[in-house]
Amino acid sequence: MNRDTAVYLPSSLVIDIEEIDEQHANLFFRLAALKMQCIETNEFPSEAASALLDILEEHCATEERLAGISGVDFSAHAVKHQKMLAAINKAVEEIHEHKIDVFSVLRYIEYWFERHIVEEDLHLGQHLRQTSSRQFVAETRHVRPAHAAAGLPHAPLLAPSHP
Repeated sequence: MNRDTAVYLPSSLVIDIEEIDEQHANLFFRLAALKMQCIETNEFPSEAASALLDILEEHCATEERLAGISGVDFSAHAVKHQKMLAAINKAVEEIHEHKIDVFSVLRYIEYWFERHIVEEDLHLGQHLRQTSSRQFVAETRHVRPAHAAAGLPHAPLLAPSHP
């Protein structure tokens, strides 16, 4: 994981799927940077917010892709992603319309994101690791050991020693 962004991902939110953990760390980093930019400029930087949403959408697509590859049912998880993305897009529009406070939206995004990782992504990571382990075991069963490929009846028990 990138050392610059890794500090933004608490260890309790690490799911042990490198690609997803990297994206989670980057999302927390971007959210913190957006928050600081809002404080420093006292305005809502639309470009930075748009970039954060793009990264979040890419992250949702990554989780869906990995779940699909592993055969994990992702339908309920995907619905939660879509609802969250719609809610954040609506909130960003309301910020532009001066209907809601930018810091309230940023707190909501951060809270939602942490809660989502705990309630959904930790389980997804567990399923992906289990599926990956089963696939590895299944793949190794189909590999012929070197001694069998060489036509030998069994593997040598000990390597010959030389005096």
